[in-house]
Amino acid sequence: MGFSDLLTSSRGPGVIGTLLALLVLVGFGTLYMFVFDEGMQGGKQTIESVVRHQKEDIQSLKEEIGSAKRRVSEGQVLKEQDLEITRLKVRSGLDEKQLVEVTASRDEALAEIDAAKAKWEEYKDAYRASEWAAAEGESLGELKTLTGRSFSKVIITKVSHIGVEITDETGKRRIDGSDLPQALQDRFQFDEDQKTADTKKEDDTFQDLSDNVEIASLAKKGQEKLERVAKLNGEITAANGGIQDAKSNEPNLMRRVDSIRAELAEEAAKSANRAGRRAQGINKTPQIREALRVAENRVSGNRTQIRDFERQIASNKREATILEREVDGIKSEIAKLKKELAAKQAPASPAQP
Repeated sequence: MGFSDLLTSSRGPGVIGTLLALLVLVGFGTLYMFVFDEGMQGGKQTIESVVRHQKEDIQSLKEEIGSAKRRVSEGQVLKEQDLEITRLKVRSGLDEKQLVEVTASRDEALAEIDAAKAKWEEYKDAYRASEWAAAEGESLGELKTLTGRSFSKVIITKVSHIGVEITDETGKRRIDGSDLPQALQDRFQFDEDQKTADTKKEDDTFQDLSDNVEIASLAKKGQEKLERVAKLNGEITAANGGIQDAKSNEPNLMRRVDSIRAELAEEAAKSANRAGRRAQGINKTPQIREALRVAENRVSGNRTQIRDFERQIASNKREATILEREVDGIKSEIAKLKKELAAKQAPASPAQP
């Protein structure tokens, strides 16, 4: 049976169908080998393996790209930092130059200030010398110090940084510069630093280490008297402060008394209105009278305190005045003894032929 007979015979379609089925099976087998056989794919890898490896490669490339972008970004930041450092270096150079200029200007200004201060001190020294010399022998008449001491027929004999030496009705004395009226302090321009130095130098007179027993004894007495004067003056200052405080309290104490008296009068009027009524109420008059008594005693005590302070001040002033005179006498005596000792120790002059 030929091919044409197969096509025309009743068995032909069966044979052809069989052949077509075999052909399809061969095709699918070949395709399977290409798809799933790693050997047929040239790398012994499956399609899934290839796809997986490609995904990994793509991810690695993405990471490298991201890293490269970060490095580029960091590089840009570093570049900007480098530019800023360059600008700072330039600015720093300018600032150093400005600093040098400002420092030089400051030093120049300080030098000018020091020079001006020196000239001012020279002017004040010249002014003091002139004003102090002109004041010697000047009559002040009445003089009242800041601590409350009063002097009559005052004549200035000497002015120093320590104070003013005067004569008055009672004799010679010296008034500390800080105790003089403000007008005289402004006029004589005392210097506190110089006052401290001059006072120390003067007080050294009473700390003489001479082997002369008489001078040493006088020095000790003078030092003790000076210490007593300083204590008395301190008490005078404290008493003056106490007087000022007491006088400041006086108005408040008096207002309290007046207020209680008004309250007492009001309570007395209420008591009179309640007289004869059945409901008498509470009478506060005794309590108010007691409060008034306490308030009046405070006023009286405050005034007594002022008088006590005034008596203390007067007593301290009298004692201080006496001590100051004694100190002046001791200083004169020591100066006299030192002069006599110096004369005795001086070598005798050769006899004239």
